[in-house]
Amino acid sequence: MKLLLLTGNDIRHRYVANELGKVADEMLIVSECKSIAYKPESPDDFQAKHFLERRATEASFFEGNDSFLYPTLPVVHREANSENIYQNLKKYNPDLVLVYGSSIIREPLLSLPPKGRFVNMHLGISPYYRGSGTNFWPFVNDELEYVGATLLHIDAGVDTGDILAHVIPDIKAGDSVHTVGCKVIRSGTEKLKEIVAAVKAGKTLNRVKQWKCENPKYYRKKDFTEDIYLKYHENMKAGMVEKFASLSRPEIRLIETIV
Repeated sequence: MKLLLLTGNDIRHRYVANELGKVADEMLIVSECKSIAYKPESPDDFQAKHFLERRATEASFFEGNDSFLYPTLPVVHREANSENIYQNLKKYNPDLVLVYGSSIIREPLLSLPPKGRFVNMHLGISPYYRGSGTNFWPFVNDELEYVGATLLHIDAGVDTGDILAHVIPDIKAGDSVHTVGCKVIRSGTEKLKEIVAAVKAGKTLNRVKQWKCENPKYYRKKDFTEDIYLKYHENMKAGMVEKFASLSRPEIRLIETIV
């Protein structure tokens, strides 16, 4: 079974790739390369602080993934959708395409075979949270039940494809948005492995159309402001995580199986 993975180039992406390589018969990684250096413009640069904290947490969680361990095609950020890359990947002729952490997939890549086996791991619970930072915003909105990942078929929209399954983390006292994010990636990777196994076994993957929900949320990168960053820290200091971990999880509709 030939697996194609479209991903980024940070440590979390290398972790996912290296784990998937353990279960695929053959795998090609397309890694979009972008700068991962966060240089604070001032001691109060909140974005640099936030992402440096994330980097340190991921380095601890995903230790030992300093490089990709399987054949890798590095491409310039946002160039994975180019005609040249498409033609090369078409020749590879994958049996399954998985996407995690790459740019939004557009044509001509959307036309890449095989049909029905083009799956994205979206960090966030669709259809409730879509867009950017969708495991950060539940910490701002005090809605930790919406933290997780969605395995979904890719279509022309943004996180709008049919759902295979959801993944939710075990949130415990002392967790932060960064530790919870790493837990989600670990659990999501295990679900991706299940998808690989299902395709190898010739099984048909789930296709659950996204449903309408009350007050769906969509965020963009520009929505992450200093006020929002401070609100997250206020919620953490107020014991939001500890309160959530001590109570019964609010019920929302989730898809649990992939076939």
